[in-house]
Amino acid sequence: MTTQLTDTVLPTRRTRILALDVVRGFALCGILLVNLPPLFELSSVDADGGALGFYRFYEDFVQNRFFPIFSFLFGIGFGLMWLSASARSSRPRSALLRRFAFLGVLGGLHQLLQTGEALLPYAIAGIVVLLPSTWIPARFLAPVTSVLGGVLLIAAIASGGGLAVIPGLFLLGFAIGWSGFVRSALAHPARLALVGAGALVITVIGFALTDYLTRHVDQWINAGLGMTMALTYVAVIVLLLRTPAEAALRMIFSPLGRMALSNYVGATLIMVGLRFVMPDLAGFDSHGGYLAGLFICLGIILVQVIVSSLWLRFFGQGPLEKLWRIVTWGRLTSSRG
Repeated sequence: MTTQLTDTVLPTRRTRILALDVVRGFALCGILLVNLPPLFELSSVDADGGALGFYRFYEDFVQNRFFPIFSFLFGIGFGLMWLSASARSSRPRSALLRRFAFLGVLGGLHQLLQTGEALLPYAIAGIVVLLPSTWIPARFLAPVTSVLGGVLLIAAIASGGGLAVIPGLFLLGFAIGWSGFVRSALAHPARLALVGAGALVITVIGFALTDYLTRHVDQWINAGLGMTMALTYVAVIVLLLRTPAEAALRMIFSPLGRMALSNYVGATLIMVGLRFVMPDLAGFDSHGGYLAGLFICLGIILVQVIVSSLWLRFFGQGPLEKLWRIVTWGRLTSSRG
């Protein structure tokens, strides 16, 4: 199992990294859970004015827990891409600018369906933060982006988190992807286990010392716990890839991760369509519609796993991923990576 996983997650520069696809697919499922309540306008309080049980669960274990993972992976993907950008284009920064511009246009259209979606902020942060970072001399790139990313992330947590964490996570991910540290970390699971254990301990202590109201009035506490929980989730998933659970994780989450952009937008289209059919989701259960929403999310995930697996078997890339690649690099590029 160890040899097989090493061959899978420690590829040559242009091949995919299984662990990243699996973690990305896992994060996508969490983001789906986060996006459904606002799309269906579910209330957060019950008839007595108290927070609904499902809403409390979402706030403590889902909201702002998966978004950091997705943002961090975006930065890692950019770092890996920058390693080979010069070999793929004579003007790599122009190509990557087109990449972010495409994401911005798609995000602007997506905003019409889902206010507060992530693609447009990602595009803006990519142009403002990631692209300028590529001018940092190679010998200084990893340390400078790491330090700057850490400072920005701490400042964002102190201010309450939310979309403000994007620049810091982008830069930290860029440093880790470009430097090759991501492959080193995947090759040494014991180190990752220690990091995950440390994040878990901090999370448990944070929950033990605060109550629900304190965590969500003092947003910096919630934002900090979001980071430690996100790191814990990542460590658990990656370590599970070293166990017999690897086959199931690969089958479920890898197709979702490989088609993350198509599935992210596709899930919104599905939910908007369902909203017309079931405008009052709160009437379907006694939990404010959150239980029904959970089953809807599970159904969407199941459909997307099946469709993504079949699609990748024949086409190798998702439809939006393919268009994104063409806009970025042109038609004469490999479909791998």
